[in-house]
Amino acid sequence: MEYTLTHIEKWINSDSFAKKLLESSYFTKKQIKDYVTYIWNLDNGEKVTYEDIASRRNITKQGVAENIRLAKENIDRAIATLMLAVYCNIIPVETIDFLIEILDAMRVAKEAGDEEEFRRLRKTMMRVFNQK
Repeated sequence: MEYTLTHIEKWINSDSFAKKLLESSYFTKKQIKDYVTYIWNLDNGEKVTYEDIASRRNITKQGVAENIRLAKENIDRAIATLMLAVYCNIIPVETIDFLIEILDAMRVAKEAGDEEEFRRLRKTMMRVFNQK
């Protein structure tokens, strides 16, 4: 199945947890839509290019490339922020436990590649996110 921009838009708009995370993240909606469209299609074995995404959004290939570059940069910055906080020893132990639990569930879901595991991951993330 090809993940279209419309599919990704519907997913973001219908998934209250995805919406909540997007609002708290460094991503813009355009960045996450372009990057998720690109990555989900690649992970699904679909051949997708920046040109494909650009033509569906009526923007330039460079516009898509910039959105994806910024999305990757936001991920790198978030990881660096987390690592700095760990290095400075300013993250509470409870938060570390939450992160370990989420990362563990993510690994299981990614390795299984199974929709049911991703549902479990979502439930774990929602529980952990609501506890913070």
